[in-house]
Amino acid sequence: MMYKLDDNAVYCLECGEPLPYGRKDRKFCCNACKNRHHNREARQWRSRYAQVIGILQKNHDILSHLVRIGVKSIPKTELLQLGYHTGFVTSSGRQGHRTVCRCFDIVFIDTETRLAGISMESLPWEHGRVGAVSPDGV
Repeated sequence: MMYKLDDNAVYCLECGEPLPYGRKDRKFCCNACKNRHHNREARQWRSRYAQVIGILQKNHDILSHLVRIGVKSIPKTELLQLGYHTGFVTSSGRQGHRTVCRCFDIVFIDTETRLAGISMESLPWEHGRVGAVSPDGV
């Protein structure tokens, strides 16, 4: 015997079971499925966040080492060999025809083939700027 499937049936986003009666915008068959779904999404987001922070920290470590040894410009091919991940910066913007990027407190100019002008930007409280507050509130 053939059963006709309801084309308007809505299924649980977590387990795939048909949703019982209730609101038309219902997405889950029960609270357990709803909780499992949201917990999994939160876990995936936290994992991705930790991964990006790890990449940014590694990029910062590489750049800060270059600043310490006095390197102002380096080809991207050499950076890649050091483990640098291009495209992971904390901010970037255009200044004239150049792309200026920051990885936390390190500033550099990003070109197609190299990073140039690599330097460490001083933080406001390091120079006693009027009105500046340090991280410890002093």
